[in-house]
Amino acid sequence: MSAIQTDLLFVYGTLRRGSAHDNAARLARESSWLGTGTLAGTLYRVSWHPALVLDGEDTVTGDLLRLTDPAASLPWLDAFESCGPDDPPPHDYRREIATVLTAGGAVKAMVYVWNLPTGGLERIASGDWLEAHA
Repeated sequence: MSAIQTDLLFVYGTLRRGSAHDNAARLARESSWLGTGTLAGTLYRVSWHPALVLDGEDTVTGDLLRLTDPAASLPWLDAFESCGPDDPPPHDYRREIATVLTAGGAVKAMVYVWNLPTGGLERIASGDWLEAHA
């Protein structure tokens, strides 16, 4: 994955506050929650997790976090998102920098973007994984 460019991370699925996934609790311990935010994109249901495509079709809701130690957290996050150095290509996701809209304005944050075709995947029209997964 690319070098660390920011300590901000936008999460939109199983890593969000309110998710029951074990890695959501780990991420909460390794970051500060800055609030909710949105970005332009489309959310799809893969199976037990969502996929984000940055195409501007919908508004995707998620949480903006500040990683306490990005160099420590990003390796396990990349592995969780199947885009670490030990994951064979093609990777499921790629880590990118995207513009996230918050109550305080627009910020640049890292986000994991779906890296595979979306054909056959269900679009989540609300753009909110927690709402759609409830």
